[in-house]
Amino acid sequence: MMEEDGFVLFDADPRVAAWAAVARRVAEPIVSDHSMRVANLRHGKTWFVGVDVLSNDPGGRVAGVSLSGPWERDVPRLPQHRAQVSIIYPGYPLQDPDESDANHRFRINRCAAHVDGLLPEGPARRRYAREFHAYILGLPLNDVASAPTVVWRGSHRIMRAALAEAVGTQAIGSVDLTDAYHAARRRVFEICERVPLRATPGQSYLIHRFALHGTAPWEGPDGPGRMVAFFRPEFPDPADWLAA
Repeated sequence: MMEEDGFVLFDADPRVAAWAAVARRVAEPIVSDHSMRVANLRHGKTWFVGVDVLSNDPGGRVAGVSLSGPWERDVPRLPQHRAQVSIIYPGYPLQDPDESDANHRFRINRCAAHVDGLLPEGPARRRYAREFHAYILGLPLNDVASAPTVVWRGSHRIMRAALAEAVGTQAIGSVDLTDAYHAARRRVFEICERVPLRATPGQSYLIHRFALHGTAPWEGPDGPGRMVAFFRPEFPDPADWLAA
C-alpha cells in the first residue's frame, strides 16, 4: 500500500492508543500556555502550528510510554525529533492579514497541498530542499474527522520523479526546485485522487515523504479542535532522500 498509494492508514492498535492518551495529557498544558499560543496560532487563530512542542525523547517515548506501532516494519530506524502537535480549530482556515487572496484560496480549495522539506527562500520565495525527511507519521490525539489530513493517491511517484530529474547530478541543496515542483503538483491535481485520512486515537497513518498532502478545511460542528502529533525524522545523508 505504501509504495502503491503513498500512504497507509493503520487500524487501531492498543500500543498506539496508550501512547496517544499520554501524549495528549502531556501536550494539553503546553498548547494552552499563553506564550505558546501567541507564537503558534495562524490563520485567524484557527491553526496551532505546534512544531517541536511535544516533550518526547529520541525514541518517541513520552512520560515513560514507548512509541510503537504497525508502521515500524515499513520505516527505517532513525532518531525522532520532538513531535509537532498540530491543532485545527472550527472555522479553519481564516485569512491572516499578510496572506494573499491566492494563497488563501489555495488553502481552501487545495488544502494547502505540499511536499514537506521544500522551503521557500528569499523575496521571490524560490523553493529548495532543506529538510530531508524519511517519512511522515501522523498520530491522532483526538477525533480528526472535522479537518483530516488529505493525501493525493500515487502523488509520491510523480513528485519524486520530477524532483530527481530537476536535481540530476547536482548537489541537492543547491537546486532551485520551484518550477519542477509546481509543474508536478499541477499534474497531481489533474490525475490523482484526493483521499482524506479520517482517524481516531489508536489509529495512525504513514505518509510517503514525496506524497502531496495537506489539511482539509474544518467541516462539521464546533468542537475543541482536532489534534495530531506528527513525526518527520530526517535522513543523516541527504542523498537517501531521493533514493527510490
